[in-house]
Amino acid sequence: MKINSNITAYLTNNAYAQSEMKLANSTAKLSSGFKLNKSGDDPANYAIAAKMRSMIKGLEKVKVNTTTGISVIQTAEAAMVETQSMVQRMNELAIKSSNGTLSSSDRTTLQDELNQLLKEIDRIAESTEFNGTKLLDGTMQNKGYTNKTAISVMDYTEETVGGKYLVKLTKDDDGNYSIDDVTGGTTDPAAQALYDKGYKKASDLFGTVDPTRLRIISDTVPHDDGSFTDYVTIKGLDGVDLRLKTENGETDNKLELDLTGLGAMRLQVGTEEGEVINASFPTMTVEAMGLAGIDLSSEESSHKAIDLVNDALNYVNSARSRLGAYQNRLENTSAFIDTYNEDITTSLSRIQDTDMAEEMIEFTNKQILTQAGISMLSQANEAPQQALQLLQ
Repeated sequence: MKINSNITAYLTNNAYAQSEMKLANSTAKLSSGFKLNKSGDDPANYAIAAKMRSMIKGLEKVKVNTTTGISVIQTAEAAMVETQSMVQRMNELAIKSSNGTLSSSDRTTLQDELNQLLKEIDRIAESTEFNGTKLLDGTMQNKGYTNKTAISVMDYTEETVGGKYLVKLTKDDDGNYSIDDVTGGTTDPAAQALYDKGYKKASDLFGTVDPTRLRIISDTVPHDDGSFTDYVTIKGLDGVDLRLKTENGETDNKLELDLTGLGAMRLQVGTEEGEVINASFPTMTVEAMGLAGIDLSSEESSHKAIDLVNDALNYVNSARSRLGAYQNRLENTSAFIDTYNEDITTSLSRIQDTDMAEEMIEFTNKQILTQAGISMLSQANEAPQQALQLLQ
């Protein structure tokens, strides 16, 4: 029997300490509701849970981004509704002015109303904004440039692949435009040099240069000084749609197009980089709709005005259709986020949440062991006192 080293007490105290630590962990799980309160509880699952919590927080912000994007589109479309109504009214005025029974003073009255509608269309395009960002004046539209001052890029659809292109833009005597590839190599070393720098061909841009598969629409707007502007729309394959503005019918056998793919509003709809929707808002100005030169002063010009207004209506309808597609996509994204968030939250719950019934069993067990340890430690501490009986 030894009194300097109470081995029994050491062993009992060690067992008690282990039980007390496990009891503390069980108490923490029951009080917090989480079975992962520190990384030591389960290092692998703790790391997974941390990533899931970060993802859930990100999805909450993505949800806000998505609903805000829907609000932006609804704001723009509300303005387009009014623009469309005014263009329809202009159609009525043009049809009425085309009637041969009207006098010049009657047409002047119609022209006055038409001019006010044109001004209001431009005012709406300039003033429509969301949180300080203008939506319909071209600010939120895909940007593009050319190497010719007289030829400019007005707009292109999101299906159009951004990049630099070399195209041949020509116009025949009847005023019809056509698009073709520029031949490089020894035929045209300058063109080949651009291809070597990474320029692509017209067929790469539109999917084809076959005139039977391309649809090219042009509208001519005359000016008071005798000049004119052509608005050329080139509809390629797979939704590619490019609009050019050319002064006085300017063309070029080696037109350089730089379609940046930038300018549209980027809506972050995911938790990772690159998960965005690029919403391009069409310009809704009088010039963009091809109505800058509309005139009702004569019966002949009124007939031409009908065609211009019909083209403008098609432009507005196409623009509203584009915004409607964006909104549907965002609504589908919002629904997906809700479902995805629900699934991630469920998975996180399985990893980090405490099973209260199971943990209560563990808690009761460790509580009994702790109480037993205290009792046994008391008994172990009394054992050396029995050595006193040998000294009596």
